[in-house]
Amino acid sequence: MTARPKILIVDDEPDYLAIAARIAAGAGCAVLTAPLALKGVELAEKNEPAMILLDVGLPDISGFEAARRIRAIPALSRTPIIFFTVRSELDMVTEGLKLGAAGYVIKPFDPDELQARIKAAVFPAPR
Repeated sequence: MTARPKILIVDDEPDYLAIAARIAAGAGCAVLTAPLALKGVELAEKNEPAMILLDVGLPDISGFEAARRIRAIPALSRTPIIFFTVRSELDMVTEGLKLGAAGYVIKPFDPDELQARIKAAVFPAPR
């Protein structure tokens, strides 16, 4: 039996974290969670997830700074990262895209959209 791909979800809001974890599990992923960015970076380095769902507004360091740290880890330099946040300012979207984001989801998110984005990042269609 093939192991399910791991997805790391980092969010300080327990409700969003739980909902996103259920959606990711429903997409066929094994789920790791972290309530803080620094813990997320640590888990990412230790577990090398197939993708990361990363909140932008975290209390310890920003999701953007966490993404920079994750990208500096050679094994994770190309890992898909999808940012999500309640903020939708254009400059924040642009910053995430400059960091190589695979996507950007605004909270509250549509469960079907989030699951589709996860599947597209973790199970890309064959060429």
